[in-house]
Amino acid sequence: MGFFSNLFGKKTCALCGAECGVMHRDKIKNKDYVCSDCARKCSQFVRLSEMDKETVREHIDFMAKRNRIHEQCFKKTSLYPSTVKEFAIEFCDDIGMLSIFDRRNVKNKVNREVIRYDEIASYEYYKETDKPSDGGAETFKEDGVILRLIQPLGFNDAQAKKGLRPHPYIKREIKLCFRKSEKDTDYADNALQHLDFIFGVHDSERGLFSFGLSKAQKRDLKATTDMAKIMGGIINAAVSGNADPNDPALQEQMAKAQESVADAQSGGLAAYSRRADEAENSVEG
Repeated sequence: MGFFSNLFGKKTCALCGAECGVMHRDKIKNKDYVCSDCARKCSQFVRLSEMDKETVREHIDFMAKRNRIHEQCFKKTSLYPSTVKEFAIEFCDDIGMLSIFDRRNVKNKVNREVIRYDEIASYEYYKETDKPSDGGAETFKEDGVILRLIQPLGFNDAQAKKGLRPHPYIKREIKLCFRKSEKDTDYADNALQHLDFIFGVHDSERGLFSFGLSKAQKRDLKATTDMAKIMGGIINAAVSGNADPNDPALQEQMAKAQESVADAQSGGLAAYSRRADEAENSVEG
């Protein structure tokens, strides 16, 4: 009886103290449990079994704040697919973040999945087919987009210089099915093109009849020019004896030059990071 009582008996949620039966709980580390109401506040892309009580608590706070960011800051957005049947990605370039929309939401999650652009390590298209056992032709099953996020473990200087930062909780790839019928409109390419735009994949290219600088060259030139201006100003001030490192105008000029350098080094991603920082700072908690 002890074995079955331990397995199927009611447990106490380690977070809220509520009693929870075997069908309404998730096991976490240290033989603790969280009730289904607390689990609903967590991301659907994490495994609670890998977290202890304090980590789950911190994760819920993290998800709640990102949900508030979605409610308060997601204004001008682009949604792919525009008619959601499975998953969709909602891009908000104005704050450098995206939201994952799950139409089915079978686990009744209460907090929207919000990810900063600078937390994304890679992305790609995926397609699955069904292969009949009789050797017939393969048929379409589903397709969509896979996102992989920066991991805290193994985060390196090269990633930091590109303006990337680790996501604190999601460890595995995020597989987003956009459609399960080939007759439905294909939105995966639109989402991938938007991600390419964010990460400056084609910024070094120029149009066939374009003789001006590419976007990447313009960023590099601006960074070089801004740094030259600030250095020239510092040298002139030192020669004249008016050098004041606390001069507000000089500090503002230095900050803008540093932003230009960050934009050039990150392929433009740093601009989205600044917007994301502003959004996070504007939301309490």
